[in-house]
This record gives sequence, C-alpha cells and structure tokens, in this order.
Amino acid sequence: MKRKFSDAARDLFTPLNRLLRLTPFRIAAGAAALFAVVWFVMRFSPYPELRKFLTRPCSVRYYDRNGLLLQIAPLADGLRREKPQAIPPQLKDVFVFSEDRRFYHHAGVDGIALLRAFFQNISGGRNISGASTITMQLARLISDNAQTAKQQAGRGGLGRKIGEAFNALRLETRLSKNEILELYLNSLPFGFSAEGAASAARTFFASELSMLSPAQVFCLAVIPRRPGLYNPLENAETCVKAAAELQTAFSKNKKLKTSWPLLAEINSDDWKYAAASARRFEYPFELPHLIRNINTGLNGGEKSVSPNMNISRGEIHLSVDIALQHYLEGAIAGNVTRYYASRLTNGAAIVIDNDSGEILAWVGSADFYNSQAAGQIDGVLALNQPGSSMKPFLYAMALENGFKPTDVIADIPMNFGESELYIPRNFNGRFNGPILFRAALASSLNIPAVYLLYRLGVQNYVRRLFSLGFDSLEHSAEDAGLGLALGNAPISLLELVRAFSVFPRDGVYIPLTWEPGGTEHKHRITERQIFSADTARLICSFLSDSGARVLAFGSARNFRTPFPSIFKTGTANQYQSIVALGATPKYTAAVWMGNFTGETVIGKTGSSIPAAIARDALIFLQSGPQGAAAGLSGRNSPGFSAPESWQVRQVCALSGMTRNSACLSVISEYLRHGEEGEPCTWHRMINGRSEVIYPAEYQTWFTAAAREGSLDYGSRPLEIISPREGFVYLSSPGIGRDEIPVEVIGGGEYELRITFNSRTFNVRRPFVFSLPRTPGFYTLRVQNGNEEDEVTFKVEP
Repeated sequence: MKRKFSDAARDLFTPLNRLLRLTPFRIAAGAAALFAVVWFVMRFSPYPELRKFLTRPCSVRYYDRNGLLLQIAPLADGLRREKPQAIPPQLKDVFVFSEDRRFYHHAGVDGIALLRAFFQNISGGRNISGASTITMQLARLISDNAQTAKQQAGRGGLGRKIGEAFNALRLETRLSKNEILELYLNSLPFGFSAEGAASAARTFFASELSMLSPAQVFCLAVIPRRPGLYNPLENAETCVKAAAELQTAFSKNKKLKTSWPLLAEINSDDWKYAAASARRFEYPFELPHLIRNINTGLNGGEKSVSPNMNISRGEIHLSVDIALQHYLEGAIAGNVTRYYASRLTNGAAIVIDNDSGEILAWVGSADFYNSQAAGQIDGVLALNQPGSSMKPFLYAMALENGFKPTDVIADIPMNFGESELYIPRNFNGRFNGPILFRAALASSLNIPAVYLLYRLGVQNYVRRLFSLGFDSLEHSAEDAGLGLALGNAPISLLELVRAFSVFPRDGVYIPLTWEPGGTEHKHRITERQIFSADTARLICSFLSDSGARVLAFGSARNFRTPFPSIFKTGTANQYQSIVALGATPKYTAAVWMGNFTGETVIGKTGSSIPAAIARDALIFLQSGPQGAAAGLSGRNSPGFSAPESWQVRQVCALSGMTRNSACLSVISEYLRHGEEGEPCTWHRMINGRSEVIYPAEYQTWFTAAAREGSLDYGSRPLEIISPREGFVYLSSPGIGRDEIPVEVIGGGEYELRITFNSRTFNVRRPFVFSLPRTPGFYTLRVQNGNEEDEVTFKVEP
C-alpha cells in the first residue's frame, strides 16, 4: 500500500521537478519569491513619517448658515493648506502630464525615466532632468515634513534620491494611485504661504479649484516648478508662456485631447484672461473670536468643536448668520466710538435660537485688532460681574419655594449677616417700602433680592445656578455670599445667555451649539427641566411688563418692541460692566459693554446702551429688514404662553391681597386656580375715608418721611431688627458711625424697656435709638408688656 502511494507521488511531482530544473523557470520562481519578500517588506515595514504626514492639520474653511465664506483658518506658521471637496479630473491629468507622464505605469520609480535622465545629464554635462516621479516627490515632501530644516540641509545627492526611491516603493504598496495623486496635489508647495492645489487656486486666482478656466489650470501646473519665477501675481507673462508650452505638448496627446477638448483648444484671449485674472485673494476674517475658539478645540485645547460636526472635508458650516453678525458688530463699534471718552472701550454680544440652541451671532469685542483696548480678549467668554441680570434666576427659585406673585417684599433698610455685616442699597439710594413681587424684579430692586436669597439660602441658590450651567461660579460663589443676589460673582456672557433662554423655553435648559441643524437628538439627551413651565412663564410675564418696571426705568423706550419680548439689565463695578438681556419666544440676545482693563466708566452711561443693542438685534431678527438672511425672520412670532395653573385676578396694588371696599388702587395679578386670597388688611374705612395701615416692619421707612396712613405696631411680635444676633462691629475711628443704631418692632405696648450693659432705660415708639460703640461683648434685652427679645453682639477694638 505504501509503495503504491509513493509511486503515485513520484509520478505527480516528477514533471514539476523537471520543469524547475530549467533555468528560465528557476529565474521566474526566484523573481516571484523575491518580489513577494520585497512587497512584504515595503508594505509592512514601519513608516511613521507617513502616519505623521497623513495627520497634519489642514486649513479649515468656515461658512455661515447660508453658505457664505467666513474664514479659511491659517495654520500656526501662517500657511494655508486646504482640503478640497474634490479635485477635478482634468486638473489631475494636467499635473500628471506635467510631472510624471508614466505615473499610472510604474511602481513608484520609473526606470525608463531614470535611464533617460542619466544619459541627458551625462551628455549635457549638468543636471538637466531629475527623473523624480510624483510618488518620489511625495516621498520627499513626507520626509521633509518629518525633518528639521537642518536635517534637510544635511541630506542631498545620491543618498537622498535612493531614500526617495525606497519610500516611493513603500507608498505604492500602501496607497492607491488615486490616493497618492490626491495626497500629492493637496501637499504640493506653491509659495506665497499656499500649499496644495486648492489653496493655490484661491491664492493666485481668487477661485475655487473647480471654477478655474482651462488656461488657469495650466498656469497652476507650472507654478510648483519655480514659484518665484512662475507665480502669476508677479510674473504673469512668464507664467503664461510656460503654461502655453505645457498646453501645446498636452494637446498633441491624442488620448488627452479627446478626453479634454477644452484643455486642448485654448486661444490667445484665454491666455490674456488668465494673466489678467491673477490677483491675490483677500482672505476673509469674520468671527475671529468664535473661530479661534473652535480651532483651539480642533487642536486639542479646552474648547472643543461640536462632536457631531464632520470636518473630514476640511470645512465647517456654522449656525451663525453673517448679516446679523455684521449688524451687531456695527452697533457695538459705533457705541464704543461714541462713548470712548467715558472709558467704555469695548463690547460683546451673543444671540441664540431658543428652539435649537444654535448660536446666530458671536461678537467678542468692538475691534479684534485694537490691542490698546485688549480687542483680542473674547468678551463672550471673559468673566465679568453680571449685576442685576442674575435676579430672574433668584426670583424663579423663590416662586418654586413658596413665594407668590401677590407677595409683598419690604424694600426698607435691612442688615444681613452675622460676623460680617452686609447692608445692601438700591441703585438710587432710596427705599420704596412695600413692593409687590412682580415690581421688585421688573424694577430690579436690590434689597428685596438680597432678602429673598437670605430666605432661600446661598448654598441652595448656588446649586440651582450650577444646574443652569454657571460653572465659572465654582471658585467665586462661596466668597460672594449674599452679594450673589446682586451678581457680584463673575460669569461669562455665554453662560448668561444660555441660562436666560430657559425662560422663553418653559424652564428647559439645552446646550448651545454652533452647528446648524441636526441637534434635536443631542438636545433630547442633554436637556434638563430647571424650572417648571409655569414658573418660567411667570418670570416672562414679570419681565415683559412695562408698567412694573416704571419705578426704576420710567417709560424705558429701550425695552419697547413691536412684538412680545422680555428684558433684564445689570450693572456692576461702578459701571465697568454693563449687561443687557433680551428675549422673544424664538430668540435670546445678550450684550455686554464696558472695558477689559477694570477702569471705572466716567459718567452714568447706564444699561440703556446694551439694552438698545439687544432690542435692535431682536427687531432685526423678528422683523427681517430688507435683505436680511432668509429663514430667520418671523413677523408672526407668537407671544409668551400664560401659566396653566394660575388665573388673573384683581388684587390690592399695595398689599397684593384680595381687594376690599377701602382699596383705592387695584392691579391684575396671578393667583393659583382655586385660591381666593385673603382680604386686604392694609386698607380700612375710617370715618368714611380710606386709610392705609402699614405693618410694623415698615416702622423706619414710614417715620423717615411724611407719609399718609399709620403703623400697626402690634401686627408683629416683638423683635430686635438691628443689631442681629452675632453681629460684630469695629470701634476704630472713621469706620462706620460712632454709635450702634438699634431698631425694635412689634409689641402691643407704647413703651419699651431696655436692658444693656447692666443699665436699664425706657424708650417710646418708634423704638429706634442708639448705643455707644465701645469695645466689648454685649447682651441687649428688650421687654414690651409680656413679650421680650434678646441678642448678643461684639464691638472689636
């Protein structure tokens, strides 16, 4: 059995052995084996230079939402290297004909061209032809990219050529011919800080690659030979002459002539146009701050591009509308020029679409190139104190913690704090007595805001602000304390406009994006309900009420729009930072003005300037002026929705309670469905006349000026209003008053008994008096009938 098998095997392999004994077959087999080994080595040997070359950054083209070019971002060294959407096939054929006519017939090294170049150089006695293929030229570009200038200078001659040939063979085993050609055309240096055919077409002819004329294509093909000699910007005639010679040879090729008849038939007028059309492209420089921020993200910095954005084609389409952008830039620059003498030297603005979170405009400063005014600082991202523009978030939180629109907040002198005394003041230095919740916010009063924060708790408010995206408060909120109610902690305009947009969006927070469209899924994942829809709608009602803001802003023409809108302003740092927020159901705008140097603005320019800019931006968007970008105008924009769980009822304009027959002034305000409210106790008919009787806490305010009405001293339990428990005073000369003011309210008796520092004395109403400011630790005890109260405080030397 074994013998039969061996005989069969011998019969099978004997002819093959005889065949291999023949010399030609031995040579062929050896060559095939050698080729396989060489291919394997070329294909799989490490080539880190190629990996580095393929990951080089490209100049990104930025377009606005309507496809208008905004910027072609230069690389770090000022070079522009664009990645075209597609390289026209006729341009590929022209470059192949010019540089490497046997490109599709060799494996990276052209032996025929090498022999031809060898004999030409020998016979000519000088270097006439280099015989470098397109693949070898690409290999040289890859090698140069990986080496320093000193290393490049140290390599040359035969050794360099051998290295290029070896790397060309490696390229051919890793990339297709088309990939090699496109990589070559996208990497070829043309001089004038232009690399790649796309950048060269734009630099020399201010044209897209696909829009080049046939004559311009040939001109482009000869520039890389000697950019200093053949560039059409400085040597148009020389460039055209060389291009014409190349075109003549090209037209003699029957196959190419048949494929590209327009390239083969170029007349003198075409060449004249090519020479005349050469002009250096003026690269646009729109949205410098926003695009710099995006580029930082593309290069691995802190700010990152939207994760859904595809930049593989070398271009990014932004949600920004350039018409709105230019409108805002002009408004900010104009007002800075007008008020420059008042040290109002800069401004910033951002506008967003409430539905999608798309950024429609981003103005970082009045003038990017104004170094004296620090114009390259991005005012949208810079941290500034927002002032009263933060109050809507505090009032919204108060509504969700038991406060109601009909509540009255006392705008009277108040002291807060313990060891650190905090005494807030209104912007006009006056006290307004009882103020309804709506008017307190709309008129932006400081004392009611601090009172609300005192009641709600600073830490609770900080947590709510973090949920609104105010991440910049992480290190400053704790130090701000109750001053946080007045916006004394710095935040960015970006954070502010994002948070303010929750109100027209029924309390829903969504992230902002500069990517147009395609954001619905992302928002569904990341949106958060910060306030209830009814709370957000109530805030919109307050901020859109022109009557409620009269106390602070009068008629406020800067808040008037021909459509429903809400506004909130804020000033801080003695007008060094002025902020205005405006919104419609569709759009939200935020404007900051001031300076980046921290100087106090001279004169009270006030928040009217940024408010007018925000208002005009909303009018621009809603009304759509002639020529405005399509798709943004909204003449029939709906108004803000009414809260669903609340109903409008008439209440007393002073107390917020249900009106009675003595209430002379009533207003309409929201009450919860099914809630009747308590009858007004502040107004009574006495001897046929309506009289106002204020609660006891208004004692100091009421007695500070001649007012109609009276005080109901017994409406409150006996309480020491000032000083508070744990207060610490300083006795140093020139610090504060020489005496400690004391105020006690409530109690049913007319006389108050005081025990202080082992001394007892009596005072009559109003219970307002002073104690000596001498160092020590003290206990103050007061008695009124059967009621008493006690506090301890300290006076430090």
